[in-house]
Amino acid sequence: MSSPEQIIKEFGFYSAPVHGMSMYPLLKNHRDSVYIEPPEHLKKYDVVLFRRKNGQLVLHRIVSIEKSCFLVCGDNEFFKETIQKEQIIGKMTEFCRNNKNGKTAGLKFKIYSHCWCSSFFIRKILLYIYTKFDRD
Repeated sequence: MSSPEQIIKEFGFYSAPVHGMSMYPLLKNHRDSVYIEPPEHLKKYDVVLFRRKNGQLVLHRIVSIEKSCFLVCGDNEFFKETIQKEQIIGKMTEFCRNNKNGKTAGLKFKIYSHCWCSSFFIRKILLYIYTKFDRD
């Protein structure tokens, strides 16, 4: 079986279903899928696929860029993690939810990203409210 790194190198992109809850409410476990391209021009609020030192694949959002590293965090998490550029496999450029595609370059996505990251300290309350009314 080919790794995401090999697939991106060979085909220029990687597409896969979402497994896990770290990017909820943007991405829902076993419902949504993502389209990952090479990690060019990374900036704050980009969602990146990276490999942890233990080999685990993770999809998180860049919340800060330092000189030689990136601070990332899942939308459904409160712990920020430091990663190196070498760990980043690719950047999410599209996602699919309920057979509808969304692009990360769109205004709606940019507004969501900025608002969600700005609400880091009240995120726990927002997640509680959102999960109470999430019907699918």
